[in-house]
Amino acid sequence: MLPVCQKTADRRFLRERHPAQKAQGVLHNKKENTDTVKKEVFDVKLSYLSYFFTYETHIPDGIGFALFGPWHLLWLSVIFAICVRYVWIYKKGDERKKRRMDGLTACSLVVWIVVRAIYIAVIHEAFLYELPFHLCSMAGILCVVHCLTKWKWLGQVLYTICLPGTVLALLFPNWNFYPVIHFITLEGFLFHMGIVLYVAGKLASHEIQPDFAKLWQVVLFLTAVVIPIYWFDKRYDVNYMFVNWPSAGSPLVWLADRMGNPGYLIGYAALVFLCMLLMDAGYLIVAGRRNQKLFF
Repeated sequence: MLPVCQKTADRRFLRERHPAQKAQGVLHNKKENTDTVKKEVFDVKLSYLSYFFTYETHIPDGIGFALFGPWHLLWLSVIFAICVRYVWIYKKGDERKKRRMDGLTACSLVVWIVVRAIYIAVIHEAFLYELPFHLCSMAGILCVVHCLTKWKWLGQVLYTICLPGTVLALLFPNWNFYPVIHFITLEGFLFHMGIVLYVAGKLASHEIQPDFAKLWQVVLFLTAVVIPIYWFDKRYDVNYMFVNWPSAGSPLVWLADRMGNPGYLIGYAALVFLCMLLMDAGYLIVAGRRNQKLFF
């Protein structure tokens, strides 16, 4: 999901297994002075700053942040607060202010993509693993296209597929093996937040209005995108959109254990379609449009 591409647990086996820095005297050496313990923990966290621009192939084990740990929950809380404030300001603003907010938010996504590309170039890592072929990476570009064109079918794609994918990426970030203070950590959270902000603003202004009758457009879009990406994954042994092998720790692993590979892709497709139905149904309920026909 992410411009965070191919930095999941699927590629962790490629990372060099350097010994992680240990919090000596903190975790195993019981001390009576709790202030000293806290200071040593703080010093260890600060030592992670030396890895601020280190790529995943050189990141030591054991210095990442825990899923739903204090730092992750702090990020989620801050992002939620920013989203609520953003939507409130967006709804209160006039048309000119809304257009300006749309443009700034969409441009910020492009900036993050460019900055990440520069980062990869500077540290001389392979661009093969950093192409914008994951769903969330594409979502950033699609937000810009939608901002310029206002295509309704694209709004449907952004809401029905890109928004839930982005939220799941924030809840289960696959960059959590990086330290909490790291370029990729900042880029990952802020990039995904930008996608949520853009789509939430468009929903608040009713410029995006999901419609069950238009789901075929989303299916057509996914088909047009997934088929060439599947070929690319097989050709270059990468895993964009997780159609080459299931992402570690995801429900796709459970599907692959029972359906095999590529059999799990059938269950994958079913889950995606179910998500599309639930997203549109949820919109109709929240928007109070229960009188609309649910199907064609």
